[in-house]
Amino acid sequence: MKKSSAFKSSAALLVLALVYAASPLPAAAQSSEKPKPFGASLKRPKAEAAGEDSPPPEEVVKVDTSLVNLDVLVTDAKGSRYVEGLTKDDFVLTEDGRPQTISNVFVGDDAERLPRSIILVLDRSQSELPYLEASVEAAKTLVNQLAPSDEMAVVTDDVELAAGFTKDKKRLRQTLDSLKKLTFDGYRTHSRQFSALLAVLRELIDGETRRPIIIFQTDGDEVSRLDGTSGQNGPAEYDMETVYSEVEKSRAKIYTVIPNVRLIGVPEEELGRRFTQSLERSKLAREKHQDMWFGMKRVPEEKEKKSSAAPQGFPPSFPLGSIDFSKILERRVAEAVKEQTAAARVADLTGGWTSFLEEPGQAGEIYGRILADINHRYVITYYPTNQAQDGKLRRVHVEVRGHPDYVVQGRTSYYATTR
Repeated sequence: MKKSSAFKSSAALLVLALVYAASPLPAAAQSSEKPKPFGASLKRPKAEAAGEDSPPPEEVVKVDTSLVNLDVLVTDAKGSRYVEGLTKDDFVLTEDGRPQTISNVFVGDDAERLPRSIILVLDRSQSELPYLEASVEAAKTLVNQLAPSDEMAVVTDDVELAAGFTKDKKRLRQTLDSLKKLTFDGYRTHSRQFSALLAVLRELIDGETRRPIIIFQTDGDEVSRLDGTSGQNGPAEYDMETVYSEVEKSRAKIYTVIPNVRLIGVPEEELGRRFTQSLERSKLAREKHQDMWFGMKRVPEEKEKKSSAAPQGFPPSFPLGSIDFSKILERRVAEAVKEQTAAARVADLTGGWTSFLEEPGQAGEIYGRILADINHRYVITYYPTNQAQDGKLRRVHVEVRGHPDYVVQGRTSYYATTR
């Protein structure tokens, strides 16, 4: 990676970012109303979760999986306009290259026939501070627009079920407000967003869940712990490959929202400037909210002034000249790119997509697009000609008859679940 002035100018900001480490959440911030120990499935031995031919756990198999449901979004070639009014006769569907007969096609806003189970996985760790207030308000707007038949749950990146499935909009709004208050009061989390997602897939989505939709709002910074590159040991029971595997096997549609400046797909010479912007924004947010971490205020201001010659977190006698901050920053930028890539990948595996919440004011528009996407998708049902419930991967392809110009977005595979 090329060095730039952005790397050098952000050394102090980088030091500030490096000294913030996760600490246990105080007991006062933990919920005492959990109906069951959410996250217990994460202790499942890895061998049970791995392997394409391994049958899923018994509690997940609660529906006749011979009927396949696929949801797709159809747009014009530019992706700027939804194509509406299509019927089952307009679609051509193949599975492993073999033509299939479509049983029904429903439109995503048909709340009576397609009731939805929406799960918001909310990362409220300290890196999310610049965006949390706008994000929570946008999520409350989404709550207000739920259909009477919809239900919603809220899960935090502490693998906490903050609100189980409910149709009570008032309760959902109160839950979101309480999480925002906890965060701004200093009770932050362990940033275990992929662990929370895995628990959602295993414990909240089964054969009885209606149309499962996950909004995964995070910057993805747990990935380095789960892929073993952070120097910390992840849990023995699962890793990132476990997460990807179970995402692909699930029935859920995932929309990822990354609250940060976009780093993936960005020219290399732009990365340093963008990452510096992210650090500056995080620093301002911490200052706005009294820089509280896990219920403990930072060093009082008068004590900070006495050691102002050295960056926060280092004693005045520390030999800062021996540190190559440019190299540290390059490494951290690479890690951030990897984190965003992982967060985006879980959406791609389900046929969903990723948005970047680069400015707090974009939150409402992003959640609006997610709801519009859900409402405009077509849900296609069919009985595959291959009725073997062998747990193997099946490749599917959907197109619109006579319209090669239309873009069809959706899941491209599923697993024929073993009974």
